[in-house]
Amino acid sequence: MKVVVVHQWEDSQKEIVTNFFNQLVSMAKGKKLPKGMKLENIKISQDAKTAICEWDVENMDLLMQAAKQFNISWKITPLVPQTLYEHKSFF
Repeated sequence: MKVVVVHQWEDSQKEIVTNFFNQLVSMAKGKKLPKGMKLENIKISQDAKTAICEWDVENMDLLMQAAKQFNISWKITPLVPQTLYEHKSFF
């Protein structure tokens, strides 16, 4: 299932959030994420103190259990979005 997780943090959490995302990217590149979890992409705005992670996971519980292991102290909102529109190329 496709899941989007929105991360929002305060200025005082910037360093710990940066470390988290660096570790997450390293795990994804090294194929060290838990079985059943695939990180599709991470989009981040330091100015807005917000990041969006797109995942392909077996189920939401698996993703939330993994999040607990990171001791996330900022706000996260998991969403299972429905596609309203998607631009498709015919080439």
